[in-house]
Amino acid sequence: MGKKDRLPRGAGMGLRMVDGAAPVPIEEIGAAPTGPVLLEGLIVDGNRGMYRVETSAGPILCTIRGRLRKQLVYAKSDNTKTRKSVREVKVKGHDPVAVGDRVRVLPSGGGAGTIEEIVERAGGSFTRHDPNKGGGKVTSIAGLDQIVATFAASEPTPHLRVLDRLLVLAEAQEIAAAVCIGKADLGIEPWLAERLAVYRAIGYPVLVVSAVTGEGQEALRAQLAGKTSALLGPSGVGKSSLLNALQPDLGQLVGGVSGSTGKGRHTTTGTRLFPLDGPAGGYLADTAGFRSLSLAGRVFEQLDWCFREFRPYLGECRMNDCTHLHEPGCAVREALRAGAIDRDRYDSFRRLRRAGDETIDLDTEG
Repeated sequence: MGKKDRLPRGAGMGLRMVDGAAPVPIEEIGAAPTGPVLLEGLIVDGNRGMYRVETSAGPILCTIRGRLRKQLVYAKSDNTKTRKSVREVKVKGHDPVAVGDRVRVLPSGGGAGTIEEIVERAGGSFTRHDPNKGGGKVTSIAGLDQIVATFAASEPTPHLRVLDRLLVLAEAQEIAAAVCIGKADLGIEPWLAERLAVYRAIGYPVLVVSAVTGEGQEALRAQLAGKTSALLGPSGVGKSSLLNALQPDLGQLVGGVSGSTGKGRHTTTGTRLFPLDGPAGGYLADTAGFRSLSLAGRVFEQLDWCFREFRPYLGECRMNDCTHLHEPGCAVREALRAGAIDRDRYDSFRRLRRAGDETIDLDTEG
């Protein structure tokens, strides 16, 4: 073999992947490289450390490679060699992947495999507080284009302060958001209709839907078409019923509301991503109902911006570091007094600003 005929260094060794550009195209080296093949795919289901990944070769049920859970902690030193030495290895409490992530997997046969690599995360993500003590934060769904904040017209009564927190989360990550009120067949009380008008006025699509009568279902389908969306809301508000109504073949387990507490019972235990029917396609995520909501720390640094009706007045305050709580010459509070900003929405902002707390307990919110 002459110099020109030699294979490039590393060809034929290690891992190669499909569904993407090979390091050295086969036609250029004259022979197929050897070694395991990695398939790129989308995580569409995840629960208890097992992930179903949709690939070009079909679905593969995967565990995650142990090394991906490890976090290397390096020694701190001005000396370059010392700085690169590993002081300890921490094993992450939660897997570093979520439903909606794109990953590369190594098939092991029989429809099983291992997640070997994580493709850089794109789109927004929803993060909530782990209810287990010391559990930290859990990303339930990644790659989001849109959050659909979902509540019931009644049974349970919608808590609109929680809705405001979900909208803040969407704004902070620059994810589109819509409001969905399910169980419309139970009736929309006047106070709720009045409040929903406020959200429409500041630009959020508001969908009033019934899984029983079919009201609003076409509008909801149109809102979801062509996007990766997540229905997010407290337990028992009817998210699974809406999924069944949109696509009956999903066969979602539908639960009720606890008669003793008036709060929802969790029926979805993991997160699942479903392809949507129709020419536009899209995906819809069904997530477990939650009782606590975690907002990333950086949200509080731009909290005023996350209330979109505040934006015309930001930068107009007398003080550059105005908190919009008590300072003289605050343009936001002047707009509030003039009726240009809704008082209840401002109260949601004020409570968040004063609390400065990243975790909101939905069971205590009213």
